[in-house]
Amino acid sequence: MYIIVKYGKNESLICNPSCSAVNLLDSIKRRAGFANQNVSLDLSDDTGLVKELDMHKLDYASKYLISHSTYILVEKQLIPEDEDNMSGMDGGSSTPVPPQYNYLPKLENAQNLFPNFKLRVDELQKKNKRRTNSGAKSPSPAGRVGSKSRIKRNNSKPKK
Repeated sequence: MYIIVKYGKNESLICNPSCSAVNLLDSIKRRAGFANQNVSLDLSDDTGLVKELDMHKLDYASKYLISHSTYILVEKQLIPEDEDNMSGMDGGSSTPVPPQYNYLPKLENAQNLFPNFKLRVDELQKKNKRRTNSGAKSPSPAGRVGSKSRIKRNNSKPKK
């Protein structure tokens, strides 16, 4: 299993995604020449969909990447908070605002090489990640087990 990572002036890296996402990203960072820079890197597919591997550091990268596919190296930059939003709160509410990121392709002329390339994050995918056991069966009803045991106890009472 392998993937191709494009960066720079149409340079390529062949990588094995059968490892944790953090190890794959560290290897790509070192091999692409960003080891001594304080940058956060990620991958996007050829349409620009960012894979957000840094959100799944301990998962196998192959869970989120397709073998024999080409991916574009992108830099993940934290967007500074507004002065109105310095406390990390949205307006007057008590819910914290999640950090916002900007993504920049590390591949020169990405639009020319990949005509459908438009960097974006899949918001729907984030919402669906909360449901982990969607295919699992639900447990048996709680009352059913108790009612059977009551029936047995009623039948087992000694007669006078």
